[in-house]
Amino acid sequence: MNRAAVTLGRNKRPREPSGLSSDEQSILDLILSKEGFGIQPREITYQLKIPDPVITKASKALLASGKIKEVKGIQRGGAARKILMGVEFKPADVVSGGIWYEDGKIDTGFVDVLRRFCRMWVMKSKVATVEGLHKAVSEGKVATVEIPKLQLTELLTSMVLDNELVEVKSTGFGLFFRIPIGETCYKLPSAAGGAKKDSVTSKFASIPCDSCPRIAVCTPDGVVSPTTYVYYNQWLDIKL
Repeated sequence: MNRAAVTLGRNKRPREPSGLSSDEQSILDLILSKEGFGIQPREITYQLKIPDPVITKASKALLASGKIKEVKGIQRGGAARKILMGVEFKPADVVSGGIWYEDGKIDTGFVDVLRRFCRMWVMKSKVATVEGLHKAVSEGKVATVEIPKLQLTELLTSMVLDNELVEVKSTGFGLFFRIPIGETCYKLPSAAGGAKKDSVTSKFASIPCDSCPRIAVCTPDGVVSPTTYVYYNQWLDIKL
């Protein structure tokens, strides 16, 4: 007798009975294979070619036995999608909508609180970076859930589009002296009647000469000169 066949036969264990019908087992296996993405009942019908009444009955039995759970996906067309998922899996962001959604609906109260906090922090700091805001949100315990930096950036972008904030690049001078040149920052829009956001006037307001400690000895032909001073050249590199 073939030795390999004997060994294989000795190690092979029969599948333990699950107490499920063949249809229930097939449906459970398919649901578990989708992990955190889950699957809609109509997709089960399409993939397994099982009649809807059988899927409905089997799904209820699996839910009752605690083998699967039902989660609400992001609302589309006015109704939340019903997703079936294994109980051991956490819904993927593409299903739940991530931290901004709850039960398939965008949590407007949570979003509004976070937007107000970001605006107040920028107002207090005059200018802020994503890193600074992320740290402030985390230390301020604004939310009971962790807010990833990527999602916070998305929120700040929406605030820029809504004209609540202005996105600018650090010049390394004035308000930006602690921020590396070129890094993305956020500040409040100019007051009504003032310079428009990101205007030439606002850029000249941060001209380095006003706070330069060598301004008294700066002359066109001197040791310190606007034509040779490296920081002045960096400032002039700003795109107006």
